[in-house]
Amino acid sequence: MAQLDYGDIEIRIDDPLANSIREKINKLRFNPIVNSQYTIFRVPSYIRAINKNFYEPRIVSIGPYHHDGAHLKAMEEQKWHYTHKLLTENPDVTLDMYLKELRELENAARRCYYERIEMSSDEFVTMLLLDSVFIIQVVVNWSYRGDEDVDIVYDIPWNVPLIKSDLLMLENQIPFFILDKVYELFSTRDEVLSCSSPSKSDMMSDDQESEPEKASLFDVLVRFLEHGNENFEVPGPNNSYNHLLHFYYERYMSVQDFPIKCYRNSLLKKLKEKKVFTSLASRLKRFTMRKDCGLIPTKRPAPRMIPCATELKEAGIAFKRSNLKSIFDVNFSSGVLQIPYIPVEENTRPRIMNLIAFEQCSRQKGRPLTSYAVLMDCIINTPRDVLILQQGGIIENKLADEGEAAMFFNQLRYCSYLDYDEHHLAGLFSEVKKYCESKWQKYRAKLCRDYFNSPWAILSFFAAVLLLFLTAIQSVYGVLGYYQQQH
Repeated sequence: MAQLDYGDIEIRIDDPLANSIREKINKLRFNPIVNSQYTIFRVPSYIRAINKNFYEPRIVSIGPYHHDGAHLKAMEEQKWHYTHKLLTENPDVTLDMYLKELRELENAARRCYYERIEMSSDEFVTMLLLDSVFIIQVVVNWSYRGDEDVDIVYDIPWNVPLIKSDLLMLENQIPFFILDKVYELFSTRDEVLSCSSPSKSDMMSDDQESEPEKASLFDVLVRFLEHGNENFEVPGPNNSYNHLLHFYYERYMSVQDFPIKCYRNSLLKKLKEKKVFTSLASRLKRFTMRKDCGLIPTKRPAPRMIPCATELKEAGIAFKRSNLKSIFDVNFSSGVLQIPYIPVEENTRPRIMNLIAFEQCSRQKGRPLTSYAVLMDCIINTPRDVLILQQGGIIENKLADEGEAAMFFNQLRYCSYLDYDEHHLAGLFSEVKKYCESKWQKYRAKLCRDYFNSPWAILSFFAAVLLLFLTAIQSVYGVLGYYQQQH
C-alpha cells in the first residue's frame, strides 16, 4: 500500500474519504479552538426568524459577517471618503503606519469571531481599517463637526439613528482593541479635540501655554451614545471592552453595583461594631449541621412565571415608575412594583434584542437584562397590560398601538435562556408570587376593587356604614326604652 507523507498529514491513496477527514483533523492543530477568545457571535437562525431586522444592519456593515450586503454598498463608499479625509488631514500618520499596526493585530482580531472568516489577509486588514475609521469619524464628527463641514452621514437626518442602531448589533462589530489602536494614531484637529480643564488653564502663568489634550476614545463614544438616551449612565473607564456593543452594555451594569456596594459596606461596618459575627459563627455551624442531617427543609425553587399586569392589579399590586436609571433596577415592596421608565420605539427594539443576545453569549452572572426581559414578558400579555404600565409611567409607547408593544415584549422570551433559581430577579419573582397567593391580600384587593374603585363608590360605602351605625344606635335606644318601661 503506497503512502505519501506531507509532514503531519498522512494521505492514503486507497481511501479518499479517510484522507479528506484526516486532512481536516490535522489542520485543526493550526487553528485550535479557544472559547475564551470568542467575543463576536452569530445570532441563531431560529431567533433571527422572529424578525431579522433586529439583528441585521440596515445601512452600514461593520465587520465580516455582513460585509457583502448589497443594500449596504452606499456606506461602503462613504468609508473610503472618510479614510481619504483622515489620511489627507493627518500627513504625519501615513497609510503604511495604519496598515503595519493592523497587520500585527490581524490574528488576534480573527480569533474574536465565532465563525471562521474566509477573507484573505489583505481583505481582512482593509475591512478593519475602513470600518474603524468610519466609526471614529462618525463619533468624532458628532461632537466636533463644524457647521461648514460637509458630511453626507449628518446631512441626511435619518442616517444617524440608523447608523447608531447598526453599530449596536451583535453581528456588526469589530474588536474594541482595533478601534483603540486606530484612534491612538488618529490626530485630526487636535486643537478641537481638546478636553483640557478650564481650571487647570487658569492656574497656569501667562508665559506658560497649556497643551491641548486630545479627547479619549472613551469620551467621544460616551458623547455619541448618550444622545437620545434618557437613562444613559456613563460606564467607568475600562480597558477590557470586547466591542462597541459591550461598551454600551456596561451602562446597564454600572448603575446597580454602586448602591448595592454602598449598602453592603455600611452594613458590614455596623455588624463589626456590634461584634455580631462572633455570635453568628456558632449558630451558623449548628444550622449547617442540622441542614446536612436533613432537619432543615431545602429552599423552594423560584417561580418561573408571575401573573400579568392585569391580574397583579386585581391582586392589589400597584405599578409605579422607579426613579433609578438602570432598566433592571426593579423593586417590590408593600404591594408596589417599581420599574424604571423605558420608551418603546423602533430603535428600542433592535437595541434591547441585541443587548440580550450579547448577554446570552457572555458569562455575565445572573443575566440581569435577560431577567428583566422575562419579567416584562410575564407582566405584559395583552394591550390592556401595556395600558396599565403606561398609566404607571413605566412605558412610553411610540409604536402603532398597544398590541404591537405587547407583541414586542412577548418576543423577548424567545431569545432568552435563564436559570430561574439564580437569575437577577429570582427573589422578586418569589415575593410577588407569595403576595398574590396571600388570602388576606386577595380579600383586601377585592374590597378595594368592588367598594373603593371610584369616589362615588367610596361615598356610597361610607353612607351605608353611617346608615348602619345610625340604625344600630336607634335599635339600642329602642331596646333601652322598652327595658325602662318594663321596670
